[in-house]
Amino acid sequence: MSIPRNEYPRPQFVREKWMCLNGEWQFEIDQGDCGLERGLLDRDLTDTITVPFCPESKLSGIETHDFLNAVWYRRTVDIPEDWQGQRILLHFQAVDYDTTVWANGREVKRHRGGFTPFTCDLSGVVQAGDSATI
Repeated sequence: MSIPRNEYPRPQFVREKWMCLNGEWQFEIDQGDCGLERGLLDRDLTDTITVPFCPESKLSGIETHDFLNAVWYRRTVDIPEDWQGQRILLHFQAVDYDTTVWANGREVKRHRGGFTPFTCDLSGVVQAGDSATI
């Protein structure tokens, strides 16, 4: 699969080791904002979305024009073994609006802000050489 917008996200923050997570993610609309109660954290989601495009965009593969009260994204990634001993950071360039990030079933960060970047430190939650579900 071709990864959309596979450029280095922040050229002023040069890192030797990094991974672009753009591409296909599991996705589910949660109009009632009750995804935890419905078990969305622990199961596969019903749709697929192309990141970095928003659900309203045709390029996302969703192209909804409805108001979205809440949505869920899920993806499992392999953390490279050569990241052993390094801090493992997950950076979001833009998220709107109220976000909770989970890694391997643990809540790691809450963020509130319209299309503002933020970073989660996943060190201690995910391990180099293992898979991580975010």
